[in-house]
Amino acid sequence: MTRRTEKVGAMIHKEVAILLHNLELPGMVTISKVEVSADLRHAKVWITILPADQLTEKKVLESLAEKMYELQGQLNKKLTMKIIPRLAFKVDYSSDYADRINQLLKRAKESL
Repeated sequence: MTRRTEKVGAMIHKEVAILLHNLELPGMVTISKVEVSADLRHAKVWITILPADQLTEKKVLESLAEKMYELQGQLNKKLTMKIIPRLAFKVDYSSDYADRINQLLKRAKESL
């Protein structure tokens, strides 16, 4: 990532976090990271959803899909750039993966 994409990602992270805070979502949603393409046309917003079950995840993603037009429009008004990246929400499973690795390591240590 270049410095430019990092700065745009940080701006999007901040603004989308504020927008998500104002939404009524079926679970707690936090933004773990934002990846912006080199041409600044697309941004992947990686989110963590609590509680971490499939039903809540599905409801949150459906709710975000329904409100995508509104979210994109509000982001377009907030950012003063020629090209505003199109948002795409993705679920970040890295914390679940890290927890699983930690459990396996703990089990291995106990068995020694």
